[in-house]
Amino acid sequence: MNQQTANRLPPLLVLGTERALPDLLINWLDREAEESEITMRTGMLDAFLPVPSGHMAIVVAPHRDPGLRDRVQELSLHIPTLIIGRPEERAYYPDACTWLDEHQMSPQALRHGLHDLFACVQGQLRPLLPRHTWIRQFRARTECEDGLFIQLVSCRWRPAAAGDSAELRLATQQSFEHQLRAQAPDDALLGKLLDDQFVVISRDAEALSKKWMKSFEDDINYLWTAFLSGPAPISNYDDLGGALQKCVRQVERIRMLQSGLGSRALSTTESLVVHDLIRAMRSKEFYLEFQPQFDTHTGRMTGAEALLRWLHPNLGVVPPTTFIRDAEMAGLIRTLGTWAMRETLQAWHRLSEQGVTLRMSVNVSFPEVADPDYAEKVLSLLEEYRVPARCLELELTETAMMLDASVSLYNLQTLKQAGVHIVLDDFGTGFSSLSHLSDLPITGIKLDRAFVTPLSGSDESLPQLHIVSAMLDLARRLGLETTAEGVEDQRCLDVINSLGCDRVQGYFYAQPMSMDKLVERASVHEAVLCDYSGQQSLF
Repeated sequence: MNQQTANRLPPLLVLGTERALPDLLINWLDREAEESEITMRTGMLDAFLPVPSGHMAIVVAPHRDPGLRDRVQELSLHIPTLIIGRPEERAYYPDACTWLDEHQMSPQALRHGLHDLFACVQGQLRPLLPRHTWIRQFRARTECEDGLFIQLVSCRWRPAAAGDSAELRLATQQSFEHQLRAQAPDDALLGKLLDDQFVVISRDAEALSKKWMKSFEDDINYLWTAFLSGPAPISNYDDLGGALQKCVRQVERIRMLQSGLGSRALSTTESLVVHDLIRAMRSKEFYLEFQPQFDTHTGRMTGAEALLRWLHPNLGVVPPTTFIRDAEMAGLIRTLGTWAMRETLQAWHRLSEQGVTLRMSVNVSFPEVADPDYAEKVLSLLEEYRVPARCLELELTETAMMLDASVSLYNLQTLKQAGVHIVLDDFGTGFSSLSHLSDLPITGIKLDRAFVTPLSGSDESLPQLHIVSAMLDLARRLGLETTAEGVEDQRCLDVINSLGCDRVQGYFYAQPMSMDKLVERASVHEAVLCDYSGQQSLF
């Protein structure tokens, strides 16, 4: 930074809140301030309140004190502020600040953060809002403005970046976000949906139609490739879901074309699949079956998993494993998921009318949960159908959980706090479950049938026996509810029961069934139920 630029910058305050400033931060900033000839003062926030105008600030966010949090929030509304805090605290602070994750703090990250703070002071950067803040401001803007357009910006880090250090990966992401904020149209409302997915609202359709975001193919010094959808008109908040789906499909097609997969994306076969799914939705060919879940201690039916089916006019019943991926690629999974959620909540009401209260479980895919307003949609549906949050369970695969941290930190955390059960499905089949289990906003795990079904054997040295025992013990220590799927016979149930699993489901005594059959089964209030063979239940 040259002397002329430094002279235009206001004095810098570096403030602690609940604890003193780290020596590492102070020493580094001392050197930077000396080189840039910036006036810098350090201390605790309370000592500088009220902060006089004409300053900029760096604040270490408080972790526990709501009062201090409010004071930091007030400060950042009045002067340009760089806040250093934990990712889960980002939601507490407004858009009038630059954010730095304290877990990733390094000289390089601090330099990026300081550079962004200076750019904000000079009016060169627009705020990059977290999804919930962006949604709130987007709603407000649509209420007072016409002629708005939405655009999706998807980023892919450069090829062969897997061997890069974590520091370089973070620096690349920060550089991308800086370019996004600097190059977007002047009136842009910028939101960060995922780590690599951003959304822009602007009245300037002409500017959005141009290649305004520089990328790797423009200059090899940029370590990313940016994919931009075309601007889509949007007139109100209710249009958001449909407009985003359209933008996502457009970006995915552009990405596949540029990666050499365009011929597959545009093949006759895939086009037919997409058209067939659209036709099936319009013709109401999808339906739900329900597989009961039982408490291992009492034998009572306590829940049911909703399973999506497709009654194809030529192929007969098509299982979800055959078409879910196609629905995701076609951008139809959100619509299909919303339909399944509504049908499941209606099923809960049918049971409730018979005096039966079950927890209804719904499988959810990553594109659904990645929607910026997914949590709000689910809570609205619960309110619309008057279903208690504790009576809904969402099942997500580990892959969906791990694709983006914001999924767990916002949508799922919001739903969990409201009382919705969040279950990690197919537990044990992924690669990161154990290392991330304590960090995810989940209430339970579901053991994959690949581990459960082999327990029918009499060999007590089976690897699956030791694996299941360890998983159940871990879940118990973490306070997580456990469900085992694929329980097929008495021996398997005995083993699962002895290991302390909370709930079970399996074909032997409760196959997937129609809504009418579920109501009939659930209306039997005795603890001892009958299986499909006509024998006493396994309990």
